[in-house]
Amino acid sequence: MYIRVTKSPTSKFSKVYLVEGYRDENGKVKQRIIKSYGNLEELQKEDPNILEKLKEEAKKIPSNIVDIPVDLKDTNLSMEKDKNYGYFFLEKIYYELEIPKFIMSFQTNSKEEYDLNEILKLLVYGRILNPMSKKATFEQQETYFEPFKVTLPSIYASLSQFHKIKQDIQYHLHQKVNALYNRDVSLVFYDVTNYYFETDHEDDLKKKGISKENKKSPIIQMGLLIDRNGLPIAYQLFPGNTHDSRTLEPFIEKLRKGFNLGRIILTADKGLNSKENLAYLSMKKDGYIVSQKVRGTSKEFIAKVLDEEGYVYNKSKTFKVKSFIRKRKVERENKSEITLEEKVVCFWSKNFDVYEKKKREKLEERIIEFMETPSKYNASNRYGIKKYLKLQHIDKKTGEIEKIKPILEFDREKYERDVALDGYYVLVTSELELSEIDIIEKYRGLWKIEESFKVLKSDLEGRPVYVRRNDYIEGHFLVCFLALLFIRIIELKLNHKYSTRRIQEALKEAKCRKLNKGIYSLNKQDEVYREIEKVFNVNLNYRYVRLEQIRLYRRDIIHNNKN
Repeated sequence: MYIRVTKSPTSKFSKVYLVEGYRDENGKVKQRIIKSYGNLEELQKEDPNILEKLKEEAKKIPSNIVDIPVDLKDTNLSMEKDKNYGYFFLEKIYYELEIPKFIMSFQTNSKEEYDLNEILKLLVYGRILNPMSKKATFEQQETYFEPFKVTLPSIYASLSQFHKIKQDIQYHLHQKVNALYNRDVSLVFYDVTNYYFETDHEDDLKKKGISKENKKSPIIQMGLLIDRNGLPIAYQLFPGNTHDSRTLEPFIEKLRKGFNLGRIILTADKGLNSKENLAYLSMKKDGYIVSQKVRGTSKEFIAKVLDEEGYVYNKSKTFKVKSFIRKRKVERENKSEITLEEKVVCFWSKNFDVYEKKKREKLEERIIEFMETPSKYNASNRYGIKKYLKLQHIDKKTGEIEKIKPILEFDREKYERDVALDGYYVLVTSELELSEIDIIEKYRGLWKIEESFKVLKSDLEGRPVYVRRNDYIEGHFLVCFLALLFIRIIELKLNHKYSTRRIQEALKEAKCRKLNKGIYSLNKQDEVYREIEKVFNVNLNYRYVRLEQIRLYRRDIIHNNKN
């Protein structure tokens, strides 16, 4: 830094500037004005020694500075479009997981001329920062601090390549997460969801099935496995007409061979609690903690759940729990038989009871409405209501068939039995030595996978799926899986203090604008971004910075090994 004094031939005054020497993007040595102090003659009227003082101050200013105000009027700076630099943290994770190394080992044997690494980075960063279609992501590639330079045809072609590596890269990521974050797979969570398509065409993968969003279009099923920290381990796609319970065994078998898994305790909801699945896990010496439905089971089982004997209450009487051991023989589809020894944990929560009774108020209103106006019954598809009502066309008093005015009969016994079960929950586990509270706490971790599906579908906008070819679909979901892993890693680093949406917004709003001569202005960032900076051991909390500072900031993020 130094002081420059210039005098215009057309003016009697001399201008005083703070000037910095720097190298531009091409490495050429240049100078730029950082600050204008004004007219020297006017400054000397206030302090005759001002020039010497400014020169001494300039020597003390480090060249990797900080926040020097820039006089935009004096420096005649130009304005350009905003560029995102929040993706630097995603880039850090990309390199931390050694994805470039994996991609390069794959592409070495490939004849494709485009850069798979650049395309994968663009798609993953775009899925997190601004989830859109592949075409829209391509059109936004200039919005990054270091713009991408990929073509739209190469993006679509790369999806097919990603399909080929989807299994191997999941295993690679599993190994790196193990090494970096000491992953514990002794307790894992598994669930299934589905994604719909904006098409009526069905094929081997896209099939019409039971949509969780009540869509009539074809769907695909996705099985997802996560660890206790919420970090995804692996995923697999299944045809849309595959029942949830039919996905577990092929999914775990594939992982068992490829991931060298030890003994696991699988946690899942009642949709996966089939005798076949539990028998499979037991035969493989694995464990399970699953929920079991109470309503709709045998009268003997319901009576045992409702029996007060054995329940232990908390001090406030808002929670009670008991358990018992049961043995049952299960016959598998291949006719082999196995005996399952299980601990059944029954518990009741006042909060859950209040929640269910609140929902029941609306149910009762609809039942009364149907009883008073039976014609509305046929128009409804709500099983929650219809299971208590039976349509009668015979007048019980006369025995005559009533064609014009059907009669609804209310099954009060079934309804009252279900009311009695409000607030009750039942878990079944193979882990007999675990306490009741430990079993409940481990099962409650299942919310992490339910929330992961929400993130995939909503925050990362994984659906609806717009690509049509099945290999493109597989590539699309690999990108979504990577985006989920990246965002979950940042959440883990932040001790789950902020939601996915807030992290996305913080990274998205980290923008800079080039003014002129290597000077950039930065948007003001929020507390979430500052917390992200802390866990990555960097800071760029200035209004104006130089090009070198942003590059140094990026380098520090990517190469800083402290977590």
